[in-house]
Amino acid sequence: MNEKPKKGIGKKVDKLLLGVIVGGAVGSILGLTLAPKSGKETRKNIAEKLNKSRKKVFEIVGKKKKSGGFWHFLNRIFCRQK
Repeated sequence: MNEKPKKGIGKKVDKLLLGVIVGGAVGSILGLTLAPKSGKETRKNIAEKLNKSRKKVFEIVGKKKKSGGFWHFLNRIFCRQK
């Protein structure tokens, strides 16, 4: 097949996305390897922060679900009761 090479903004967006992905990966690896805490402590801290964020999302979605639409949709996805 004859594909046309990307020109202009499409090419710039591709380069930007590649830079963001590579930069994020390198930054994550360096951050984890050079961290002053042990892996066990780091994982514990990450889990605690994720748990706090999750609770905050539940709070916000729970308050907004009464308005219907998008918030009701988020409530059904994230706040399922077991």
